[in-house]
Amino acid sequence: MMLGSFYYKRKAKELLRGSWQNAMLVAFFSGILSTVLQVLQLVLLPNQANFASVEKYAEALMQVPERNLFILLGCSLLTLVLSPVLGLGCNHYFVELTRKNDLGFAGLFSRMRMFGKALWLYLRIFVQIFLWALLLIIPGIVAAVRYSMAPYFLAENPEMTVSEALRRSKTATEGRKMEYFSLVLSFVVWTMLALILEMFLGEFSPVLGTVASLAVQVWVAAYQNGAVAVFYRTACEKNGIRKAFDDMLNDFAQMGMDPESLEQMKVQAEERFRQTGEQPRQEDGASEDQQDLD
Repeated sequence: MMLGSFYYKRKAKELLRGSWQNAMLVAFFSGILSTVLQVLQLVLLPNQANFASVEKYAEALMQVPERNLFILLGCSLLTLVLSPVLGLGCNHYFVELTRKNDLGFAGLFSRMRMFGKALWLYLRIFVQIFLWALLLIIPGIVAAVRYSMAPYFLAENPEMTVSEALRRSKTATEGRKMEYFSLVLSFVVWTMLALILEMFLGEFSPVLGTVASLAVQVWVAAYQNGAVAVFYRTACEKNGIRKAFDDMLNDFAQMGMDPESLEQMKVQAEERFRQTGEQPRQEDGASEDQQDLD
């Protein structure tokens, strides 16, 4: 039973209420090293678009001072080593937020001792996606979705092995790949709007355009992280899908949906849950983790 992106986004907005500032800081600084590296590449390296051929660009590249190359190399290594573990800290922060536990900005550094395991996980994921993408773009996208939950499993369970995190991610996304892909795709429009805003305001002030675009992109990053964390909790925990579907039906009822249509959806959902082996609905015995998503 496929849940609409609006469900995860609505839950994310509820969770982020009162925590937007911390969430945006965590989302921004989790990718700060990659951002700094991109800026340094623009500043220290020649712009390839200004050269008519690869040979001319290579000649210009050879004239770059060694000092600049060492700076880029050092920043690249730092990004490679630290970005994965900061990503795990970001995942941990947003998963805890779904439990109504705001770790604050310090949550970004909550998994720093796992930098070796985090690096190995991200390298494994990169290799898997790269190998599938060699076949076609679509298999690469499917592989990216298949392993998308692995960092969340590892962030929540530091003692877990990388192989186990990958295996659990494959299981959690089984039959829900399109649902996850649709959720992520729904944020692309916001990113495009941020770029359009930058171009529009850049006509008046480049600085204003850049700042405004960056603010929107950081807001979108926090929003998306929250929605994906809700997806993780929903897809990975016992009875998570059933409870989420019940919540979605309640939303439809509050919006004034026809009772007969709601009943029909419930019947179809029950049949699907029986086919997939979903556990019966728990009225009084729901776990504390499930209640946290209410």
